[in-house]
Amino acid sequence: MGGVGVSEEYVPPRLSRLLHALPHINVTLHRVNDTFAPNSPIYLESLGILGSIPGAWLILTLTVLLIYLLTRCCDRKQRPPKSITALKITLMILSVLCCGAIGMGLFGNDDLHNAMLQSIQAGNQLAALVNNVKNQSSILEEAMGSRARAPLARLADALDAPVANQTALGTLLRALSALRNNASAAASAADNLRRPLAALNLDSFMKRVWVWEAARWAGGMAGWCCGGAVCVALLAAAARRSRPALLSLCVCALGALVACWAAGAALVAGSVAAADACQEPARAVALYAPHRLPLDMVHYYLSCKVSRENVLTAELRNAQRAVVAVRQALAILSRGAPELFNDPGLQPALGALGAGTGEAERALVSLSSALECRTARTYFVTAARAACDAGLQALTLQLLAAIVAGILFTAIVLVDSHAWIYINTKIGRQSSLRDAQKGQSSQPMDTHYSGRAPSGEEQAPFLGGAGSRTLPRPAPFPNGKPPSYSAAVQLMDLNDRPDRERPRSRISGSATLGRNSGGVGGVERAGGLGLGGAHTLGRAPHNGKYATLSKQCKTLESNDFY
Repeated sequence: MGGVGVSEEYVPPRLSRLLHALPHINVTLHRVNDTFAPNSPIYLESLGILGSIPGAWLILTLTVLLIYLLTRCCDRKQRPPKSITALKITLMILSVLCCGAIGMGLFGNDDLHNAMLQSIQAGNQLAALVNNVKNQSSILEEAMGSRARAPLARLADALDAPVANQTALGTLLRALSALRNNASAAASAADNLRRPLAALNLDSFMKRVWVWEAARWAGGMAGWCCGGAVCVALLAAAARRSRPALLSLCVCALGALVACWAAGAALVAGSVAAADACQEPARAVALYAPHRLPLDMVHYYLSCKVSRENVLTAELRNAQRAVVAVRQALAILSRGAPELFNDPGLQPALGALGAGTGEAERALVSLSSALECRTARTYFVTAARAACDAGLQALTLQLLAAIVAGILFTAIVLVDSHAWIYINTKIGRQSSLRDAQKGQSSQPMDTHYSGRAPSGEEQAPFLGGAGSRTLPRPAPFPNGKPPSYSAAVQLMDLNDRPDRERPRSRISGSATLGRNSGGVGGVERAGGLGLGGAHTLGRAPHNGKYATLSKQCKTLESNDFY
């Protein structure tokens, strides 16, 4: 990215000015200096106080939730039948809104990543510019230093030969001395250009920044995706109305609530600090970036405001003057030395010096372009705009998403816990009602025969169905057999006879007779018993089954017969 079409003027974005305008106060609630100063404890204290606002809200939210759960966990108040539907719909709506907030956070995280990639790309271009200065300075130093020593020594040996024209020889010797001195001066200037930048390794720094940004992006995506998974699971649990799922997801929503407000606290402090730095990014980089360059040099190349001559430009100018002097001296030697001396090694030495001088001149042209402040300023403005404009907007968008998600998770925890308490209470009431019904159905009716309490076997129910009235079994018959069906029919025949033909036995009430009885003897034994009230005669005790008679023999009228 070059400087074509890119304005070199940097203006702080409106959002940066808005966040920078937030009051920076200390623990005594007094305003402090809002200039970006990460090494100042007072400035860091003001950022911590701003970041503690979401933390205080988190503590208040957890306190309210604790009070709510303590007051609602023992609630057994009856609820209208449709209240669980309203809770389910409310929980589904809150889950959908929470998914929207999580999506906004994901978009902000990805947008911040793209902005940081643009800033890193501009930083890499600035690093390439610094590397170009280092390389060209090394080329200049080598061309005028180590590579020029051998040709200069060969040329000096050639000029030591005796000649008749001493005036021309003096001119050549003065040119050789100027060549040697200026070559040494150019090599020294090149070393002075390279030495301040030797400790500046922007490539390694930008690689670390890229790794940090990749880790931040991955962590942000993982965090927002976990929150979205909780919202989707809450939506599914609300649709199914599953009590265990609601309880477990309520705990997950509570954890997401804490994570959202904790992230909000960090994002508030980070957004305000970034806004403060974006007011004067050149000053922030010059003072607090990890470099060992002179401050005036960094200010010069990042702001391009010339207050005094820069160190690098001064050395560049010295190198240019020295190389020009080397070229002039080499021209004098190239014209006069071959005329005075017939040395075969003279031309190779002059050719090597000429090639080295040409390489030094090309290195100076490249250095002149690289050391121009407008080039570095263009790259820096591009990086600052990407970070302070799009990056700060994305950071603020994540802050808003975290706040909205925290509020929605708070409402979700309230509604979810209320729904779980309602379902738990409803299930508890239904369980208590079933237990009560089972207890009532398992208690037999207390009926006595002739003042005698029934045994455990006699208390067994007659019908297993709930709500049926079951009478206990009668006492064992003398011969161990109950009356039979035929005996019941004979009893009905006796009941249809006139009063004079009836036996003198008396049966009051009604009785239901079983099938397994033996003949008329059973009837006589039954007639000989005075049955008060009503009782049921079942099968023999060994089979444990009961059977009812048909309608004709089900009931015996209470009549006196003799």
